[in-house]
Amino acid sequence: MVNESKKQKMYVALRGQVSGRLIRAMDIAEADIGSLSLGELINTLFLMHGDGGSTGNFSVSFGAAIKMVGAELMWQEPAANKVAIIEPAQQVH
Repeated sequence: MVNESKKQKMYVALRGQVSGRLIRAMDIAEADIGSLSLGELINTLFLMHGDGGSTGNFSVSFGAAIKMVGAELMWQEPAANKVAIIEPAQQVH
């Protein structure tokens, strides 16, 4: 079982990556999507890009994110969390 500290770190990393991709793809500001949960952000990313390509398979990606951060963090309102966008130069591969 993953402890809460690690779940929070994974949440911040996932949220930053997905938010960053949406911000770049849609040419918007962080504030424009700041109220969306991680689950909503992932759904929006797949809505825009579809399954496959650089986004992978929705079911697998979404299921893995839930396993990593848990259902509570996946759908938590972001006001309770500090949103951190990971800029392209900061991305971890």
